[in-house]
Amino acid sequence: MSKNKKALIVCNGDHPQKDLLCKLWKLSDFRVAADGGANLLHAMNLFPDAIIGDFDSIKKEVKNNFSNSILHYIKEQDTNDADKAVRHCLERGYLEINLIGADGARQDQFLTNLEILMKYSTEAHLYLWTKMERMEFVYEYWEESLPIGTTISLLPVFGGSNRVITNGLKFNINHSMLPGEPPSGVSNIVESNPVSVKVLNGQILLVIQISKIFFK
Repeated sequence: MSKNKKALIVCNGDHPQKDLLCKLWKLSDFRVAADGGANLLHAMNLFPDAIIGDFDSIKKEVKNNFSNSILHYIKEQDTNDADKAVRHCLERGYLEINLIGADGARQDQFLTNLEILMKYSTEAHLYLWTKMERMEFVYEYWEESLPIGTTISLLPVFGGSNRVITNGLKFNINHSMLPGEPPSGVSNIVESNPVSVKVLNGQILLVIQISKIFFK
């Protein structure tokens, strides 16, 4: 399998924006429902390549609609269904994994999914999509060209970093700690390209407004 192929995981959080889900679906080579995420896909008449989890949230009538060959029951309760789905994709060699439907009313579940994003970001490029943002963790170096005016935030989640250097932003950060003194990492603006972030001794959660980078 080509290492640049993309996997998509549909989780059982709030229903994602339909246009976003459909676009990610078309761009993906391998599509996974994390347990109850299959309920949404069934309602949209979309058929995943695999359904992963302990099957405590997938509806019985939905489960019966799919072939047993794509059902992967994992009993263990040490990790949640999104974690199980990410591991399934990693085991198959996918180095870009997108998660959607991973946010919702239960903030403990959302924070757990952010922790999953951090945990596996050294093994693959993991992205978590909400209705408004794309999130990823930066450990060493990140660079991308983004539309001028795009809102971007650098958040010191799960410890932050001892040193952050940015280029291309309205308020560039230079050798600063996050968390630390201003300039803040929240709600910065892209002014030039490429935008780059260098992180030393830690990690930063990168949050990018998606309306300008995805819906063109």
